[in-house]
Amino acid sequence: MPKNSKGIEVAKILPEKCIGCQICVAECPVGAIEMSNGAAVIDPEVCIGCGKCFEVCPVEAVKFEKKRSPKKIRKPEEVAQYARDNYRGVAVFIESFNGQGATVSWELIGKARQLAEKLNTRVIGFLLGYEVNDSAREAIAYGCDEVHVIDDPLLRTYISKPYGKALTDLCKKVKPEIFLIGATPLGRDLAGIVATNLETGLTADCTGLDIEEEKNLLLMTRPTFGGNIMATIFCEHHRPQMSTVRPRVFKTPEKNPARNGNIYCHVLEPPHDKLPELIDFIKDVVSGDGVDISRFPALVVAGKGACDLETMPLLEELANLVGGIVACSRPVVEAGLMPYDRQVGQTGKTVAPKLYLGIGVSGAVQHLVGMQGSEKIIAVNADPKAPIFNVADVGIIGDYKKVVPVLIEELKKRKLRN
Repeated sequence: MPKNSKGIEVAKILPEKCIGCQICVAECPVGAIEMSNGAAVIDPEVCIGCGKCFEVCPVEAVKFEKKRSPKKIRKPEEVAQYARDNYRGVAVFIESFNGQGATVSWELIGKARQLAEKLNTRVIGFLLGYEVNDSAREAIAYGCDEVHVIDDPLLRTYISKPYGKALTDLCKKVKPEIFLIGATPLGRDLAGIVATNLETGLTADCTGLDIEEEKNLLLMTRPTFGGNIMATIFCEHHRPQMSTVRPRVFKTPEKNPARNGNIYCHVLEPPHDKLPELIDFIKDVVSGDGVDISRFPALVVAGKGACDLETMPLLEELANLVGGIVACSRPVVEAGLMPYDRQVGQTGKTVAPKLYLGIGVSGAVQHLVGMQGSEKIIAVNADPKAPIFNVADVGIIGDYKKVVPVLIEELKKRKLRN
């Protein structure tokens, strides 16, 4: 490659190929190219060797070879070793709204406590928002050893760009080896942004988390292929290992207000580009009957085997007797008998009631992942080979139209005796 008097390698025009389009003349940032006899000519003393003329020439009439410094490629085992040496702790994003922490955040802190004990490390909370000191102290009461807070008026309302940058900055400063986020609408949006910024993996909608003992990797289990297979995924070469988890998958730990921990405050470094202007909020639109089945301590769940409009009042009576509400599996919603709000399962809601009473529920994987956290599971099904019996504490084989009335009668008798 030719060089000018300054030692800069410059481009050269091949006149036999040049068609005189003048695209390179317009593209040159320093005006080093002029036209002469219908062909472009480069002044080597003005050229800075940027190569833009080479990039835009449509007929390859520019000769230029820009030297690139060789990029060191790190082996996967080197990356993994660096991650093990420099990343510590199990972090949880504490989602906050109007100064109140989301229940799923406390559930994840409880699970993070279990994972941290296996790794012999600390539990870290990441909290963003405005006037969130109460939530920070609450996070420590639920099990965090330390909470890192960015409290700023700009974070009063969730906007993807400032939240994404703030949480990314916290991850880069604290360097957790594991990072858990609740699979809420906010959490799902935010997790993808942070994982992209950190160039790490993200396993979404996990239903199980554990530690692989040999390499101390996070094992993230989630349903796949429409819920027919449970896949366990791990992220060996990048940190943090990120996962989103649906609400109600894990139990909320006991709150201990006397527990001690450290709270660290960080300054928000807002994005450099212009932020969107918040004009107005869209009011919540309540779908179905507006009932949140995940808040009830007992659920009577109608399955495909009990997909009968005439027997719904019977199930409602049973639900009232056990202090709960009627929910359902997907086929009941598809049949138009119940609203989507009442659906339990992978495409519905994840629930963890004290009592789950499945009536005619077969127990497909898609349904099981949404109710596996139930404390006591009772199943009524005419098919003795129904998968629901594999997870049930009590199984009743028989026609629900005969079994449910007997259950109602016995419950009424017990209530009268008490």
